[in-house]
Amino acid sequence: MPEKDRRIGFIALLFVSVGGILGSGWLFGPLYAVQLAGPAALVAWVIGGLAIMVIALNFAELGSMLPLNGGITRYALLSYGRTVGFFASLSSWLTFTVIVAAEVQAVLQYLSIYFPWLTENVTGVEGETTTHPLSFPAGFLCAAALWILFSLINWRGIHFFARINSGLTWIKIGLVIIVTVALFALSFSWEVFDDPKEGGFFPKGWSGVFQALAYGGVIYAFTGFQHAAIAAGESKNPHRDVPIAVLASIFFCLVCYLAIQFAFLGGLREVTFSSPANWTNLQFKDQVGPIAGLVKSLGAIWLFYLVLGGAIASPLGAGLINLGSSMRIAQGMSHDRYLPPRLSRIGRHGTPGLIIILTFPVGLFLFLPFPGWQALVAFLTSVVVLAYAIGPLSVLALRQQMPDLKRPFRLWLTSFLCPLAFVICGLLIFWTGWAIVWKLGLVFSVCGCLFVSTHLLRRQPMDLLSAVWLLPFLGGIVLITWLGSEQGDHWLSEKQATWTVAILSLGCFYLARKLTISPEDTQKYFAQIEAARIEGKDVDSGEFLEMK
Repeated sequence: MPEKDRRIGFIALLFVSVGGILGSGWLFGPLYAVQLAGPAALVAWVIGGLAIMVIALNFAELGSMLPLNGGITRYALLSYGRTVGFFASLSSWLTFTVIVAAEVQAVLQYLSIYFPWLTENVTGVEGETTTHPLSFPAGFLCAAALWILFSLINWRGIHFFARINSGLTWIKIGLVIIVTVALFALSFSWEVFDDPKEGGFFPKGWSGVFQALAYGGVIYAFTGFQHAAIAAGESKNPHRDVPIAVLASIFFCLVCYLAIQFAFLGGLREVTFSSPANWTNLQFKDQVGPIAGLVKSLGAIWLFYLVLGGAIASPLGAGLINLGSSMRIAQGMSHDRYLPPRLSRIGRHGTPGLIIILTFPVGLFLFLPFPGWQALVAFLTSVVVLAYAIGPLSVLALRQQMPDLKRPFRLWLTSFLCPLAFVICGLLIFWTGWAIVWKLGLVFSVCGCLFVSTHLLRRQPMDLLSAVWLLPFLGGIVLITWLGSEQGDHWLSEKQATWTVAILSLGCFYLARKLTISPEDTQKYFAQIEAARIEGKDVDSGEFLEMK
């Protein structure tokens, strides 16, 4: 896009990342992280924030160097070719689509305070009783109605969305601050942070902390920082603004999450635990949302209604942003010939109506295999880190393939930080557990077979050699997770499995480093992307994310 058409400034980039991050994570994460790790949930938030920052640093260099629309998927294409590019696009598209499903479930679970027929109690993956936001048929129909609302707002066009999302972002930031300050003021005590009756600060050890990262919604809560990188192609000053916006959004939201987790823990002195040293069964009356349940137990009715309003505004804003990103990623997949080109045709409002329509049944299907918000976000964690894993590989690959490109932000200590980021991604997939990992393996195996078979029929190049590292990486993690689970008779202890995954990930990183496509192929794909951009056929993510 010509420079004069770039309209997104730093504040807009920062807001779209903050708006994408602050969704339902602050509404549910404090409870689910505490159930798994106790007061050490605070440690999980710090580790999660730092891990995401390490990963995000890679995309900061890429986004400032190559401000491409849909950049998070295009970097994989440029560095490792079509097959890896397809898996990166697929994982990114699934990420944003799953986020929308999680946000819909979050809205319904909080609304069930007044409309209990929306939900039903089911048995979770660890045997505990949890709330499924979709009773059938009432809850399922309401979820469909919310998804249609999101779709209509996105279909209506850029400016209509911008007016709604800008206001929602301000509301979300204000609500998080007000609720946190109010909880500190109403009831805060240090007793629960190291109470021997409840198991002390680390009631479940480091195992609980690592589980909280994936199953407690910690990593999920930071998903959204990449929206600034996706919009890099429309930034007024991408070389400066993209890396700052990415890192600043993560840091700001980390502070918010830590503050509300502190306030949540400090307010639990008014809550009666079901049994000593059993954080797992911590819950609130009528299975209401955790923040609403806490303020209700404290008798702060005014704050209860404020939280209820936030439970609608926060997921609504995040759902809108992520459905739009999902739409743009799918449009990019169509332009890159991963999907039929006709899907990318835009209507009179400048949006791809066919993609919006086809995303609707896929989104509803996601509600079926995952019983509740917690299971959905655990699956999302395993999916999104696969896309994140491309970042550190692409940073090093593109330094060799496109060495003459200007890099306003250049990641330091790449020989340490890049493999570290990749290993973190492998561990995050493993920590989601067997109940999630096998589904991830199944989804990507089926989609991979479809991709290869269709490209063979069309006799299209696939760059398969550059994707060889994906087999031991994903296949190995699935196998190790099974060996460390009940299904595998715990053949590997948790510690042994963790170290094995770390070593496997490191080995796959250095294998992938040797399998990049040639600089000539990189230039060929880059020329194709540039041609589509000049002709106006490329993904218009920047206009979609424009703020006023």
